[in-house]
Amino acid sequence: MGLKEMMESAYGGRIRHKRLKSGKGERVISLEDLADRVADHPEKGEIAELVSDDIIPRLLSSTPHGKKESVIWGYITSIAAERSEQPVTVRPMDFAGLELSRGNLILSGDKKSRPSHVGERMSFGMIRMCEAGDYLGQGMTGGGIVASSCGTYAFRNMSGGWGVILGDAGSFIGVNNSGGRILVKGNVGERAGWLMRSGRLTVLGDAGDYAGILAKGGLIKICGNAGKNAGWRAGGVRIEIGRR
Repeated sequence: MGLKEMMESAYGGRIRHKRLKSGKGERVISLEDLADRVADHPEKGEIAELVSDDIIPRLLSSTPHGKKESVIWGYITSIAAERSEQPVTVRPMDFAGLELSRGNLILSGDKKSRPSHVGERMSFGMIRMCEAGDYLGQGMTGGGIVASSCGTYAFRNMSGGWGVILGDAGSFIGVNNSGGRILVKGNVGERAGWLMRSGRLTVLGDAGDYAGILAKGGLIKICGNAGKNAGWRAGGVRIEIGRR
């Protein structure tokens, strides 16, 4: 059976886009199907209403095409973890753990994969992974993330929760944070803790230029060396450099 015939059979001979507009109660069969049923900027709640437990494994094994499907896939990883009493293992892809509110998620796969936006806006639960890309834990309000390394803008706009980077982190870690705790066991790039208002950032290695610039609160501790202009125009933040 060809693809067209299969889809005709699945949709009962009805025109697909018309069926999707009124068929929210009908069974989801793919990520593409799900993407067609929801708004351009989908929300987690509407995804949860459409996804049954038995279809989740198929959706998690699918490969998203485009940002919308990637966001939907990310929501599904969180829904799967929240509905499971055991840790859920998924492939390391963008938006995994999006808005996670409970449960444990493990990203397991090729170390060359560096997914971005992992754990974005999570409020509870835990994520464990190897290499992370950019925007790890962005907008976190709670929960925890452990990663081997990460790219730029990790834990940006963080207000709660915690993050541990076992190796090195990129630039702009902890930007504009108002809470939470971050530990980097390796080195960080430039502008760590930029605009930080509260929370704690600890780096066991070295930091690049402009660590803690314009920071207004919290604690930034660099156990190694810091580049030029650390703490430039900062006020109200405690910055410790070179103290173990």
